[in-house]
Amino acid sequence: MINLIDNNLIKESEWIIYKFISKYGNYYNKDDLYQAGIVGLIKAYNNYDKNSEIKFSTYAYNYVLGEIINYIKSERNIKISDEYMSIYKKYLNVKKLLTDKYSREVTFKEICTFMEINESELLSIIESISFTKSIDEQVYEYGNDSREEIDDKILISDEINSLSPFDKSIIYYRYYNDMSQSETASILGISQAKVSRKEKMILSRIKKNICA
Repeated sequence: MINLIDNNLIKESEWIIYKFISKYGNYYNKDDLYQAGIVGLIKAYNNYDKNSEIKFSTYAYNYVLGEIINYIKSERNIKISDEYMSIYKKYLNVKKLLTDKYSREVTFKEICTFMEINESELLSIIESISFTKSIDEQVYEYGNDSREEIDDKILISDEINSLSPFDKSIIYYRYYNDMSQSETASILGISQAKVSRKEKMILSRIKKNICA
């Protein structure tokens, strides 16, 4: 099959695979992720209308995502234990309890102190659960999108990946882990006001670049 396709076109679109490898490579075998991505590119190529106005890389994105998600679901090595899920649910309950009690956003440190758990340990649990849950969500999310919506998500993803590590952390904690500005500030060791200012600047820049 490989001999029948345009290898240059496949090579030019490998950046899509590497995008997912950079995202999931710490959790899964990078070579296996790459092979799954190649299968996705080949499937996309076989279904791609060469006369289409849509770029091949844009068309192929959903195919690559689908194959990588299928691989991850079949080889998943991150298991949400009952203990982890219990701690995560307690975290959500404590967060609401303290927020209602103090009538303000509480810091991540305050939550950890109340739970009597190490901050890095709780953060690791939250990230593991968020990552695992996001796998299944992405299958549905992209599978039901129009091509235009997928294009928009690719642009947003590219903009986020272009951020500095610090700015990316703010977006990651605020929008991928649904943390408050106070929690984010506590984790990053900065003031809530700075998180608020940086967040507004980042979102404004992303919106401006996408709409340009």
